[in-house]
Amino acid sequence: MPDETPCSIASSAAPTPIADLTMAHLAIVTGGRLALVAAFRIIYPLQPFLTGELNVDLRAVSALITVQLAASMLSPIGGALADTRGERATMSGGLAIFALGTALCALSPSFTTFLIGYTLVGLAIALYQPAAQAYLSARTPYARRGWALGVFETSWALGALLGVAPLMQIVQMTQQSMSAFWVLSAAGLASLALVWTLLPDGSRNLRATAHRIDWRALRAPGPLLALLFVASTLCAYDLIQIVQAPWLRETLAVNEAQLGQLVALAGIGELIGAMGVALLGDRLGIRRTTAAGFLLAAMCVAALPFVGREWTWLLPVYLLLYLSFEYAIVAAFPLISAVAPTARGTMLALSAAAIGAGRVAASLVATSLWLTLGIGWTAMITATILCGSLLCLLVVKPRE
Repeated sequence: MPDETPCSIASSAAPTPIADLTMAHLAIVTGGRLALVAAFRIIYPLQPFLTGELNVDLRAVSALITVQLAASMLSPIGGALADTRGERATMSGGLAIFALGTALCALSPSFTTFLIGYTLVGLAIALYQPAAQAYLSARTPYARRGWALGVFETSWALGALLGVAPLMQIVQMTQQSMSAFWVLSAAGLASLALVWTLLPDGSRNLRATAHRIDWRALRAPGPLLALLFVASTLCAYDLIQIVQAPWLRETLAVNEAQLGQLVALAGIGELIGAMGVALLGDRLGIRRTTAAGFLLAAMCVAALPFVGREWTWLLPVYLLLYLSFEYAIVAAFPLISAVAPTARGTMLALSAAAIGAGRVAASLVATSLWLTLGIGWTAMITATILCGSLLCLLVVKPRE
C-alpha cells in the first residue's frame, strides 16, 4: 500500500490502519464499475428489441431482469469474500465473471444461453459492488464519505451516458445485440486489467483488522429499517423503470435509438444527482436530503401519466425524476455505511441484497401490473411506496 499522497481524500485522522484513499484509487474503482452498470441498465430499453431477436414475448424477456437481480442478491458473498480474500481480489473476480457473461450473451444462439449470460452479469455485480463500497468506506472517514461514495456512484449515470446510449445506437444500426455485448465484454476485461495491476492490494491488512461480525448491532431497529428502506425504495424505482420502454413504445412509438437517448437524458440527471451528493450531501445533511430527494421523485412519478404523451412535457419531468432518484439513492449509502459501524462490510453487503430483493419483487409484478392496470395505477403505486418508505428514516440514524 503506497504512502499518503497530497491528493488524498481521507485525512490522517481516518479511523483505519489502511492507507488513505487517493483520487487515482477512487477513479480506478469507479471506472471498474462502468461496464457493469452499462450491462445492467441496457436490458431495460433493450427489452422490446430482444422479444424479436430471441423470439420470445415481453414477459419472458422480463425474466432476464429477474434473474439478473436475483443473482445480485448474492452480494453478502461478495462482502464475505472482500473481508476474507481482499477487496481487490473480489472486485477482479467479479470483472472476470462479467466478461464471461457478456461474451455468452454475444454468442448466444438461444434465449436460454442469453439468460445464463445475464445471470453471470448479476453475479459479477454481487461480487464487485460491496467489495468496491467496502474498499472506499474503509479508507474514508464518515465526514467525507458522502464525497467518496458520491463520486463512485457517478458510474451509475456515466454507465448510461457513455455505455447504454451509444450501445443502443449500435443496436439500432446493426439490428442485432451481438456487437453491443462484445463491446461490454472487452470493457470488462480492460477494467479487470486496471483493477488488478494498478489498484493497491489491501489483503495484508485483513488479519490485523479481522473481527467477528457484530450480529447484535445488525439486529438493532436502525439497521433493520435501513434494509427495509432501501428494499422498498428500489422496488418502487423498478416498478416504473421496467415498464417505461414498452409504455413509451406504445404511447409515443419510439425506436431503439430514441430509447437510448432517453437513457442518456436519465444519465445526465443521475450524474447531476450523484455529484450533488458528492459536493453538498455532507454539508446539507444526509438524512434530510435523502428524504427530500425521494419526495421529489414521488411527485415526478405521479406526474408521468399526464406528461407522457408529449415530448416537450415528458423530457423535463424525466430529467428531474432521475436527478432526484439518484440523489436520494446515493445519499442513502453513506448513511447505511454508518448505521452499524462495527459490522460495516456486512451491512453494506446486506443492503445490496435488500436492494436486489426489492428489485426482484418489482420485476415479478411490474409488467403484469402495467398490462393490467395501465401506467396511471403503476405510477400511483410507485409514488405511494416511495412516500411510505420514508417513515423508516425516523429510526435510521448514523452511529459513527
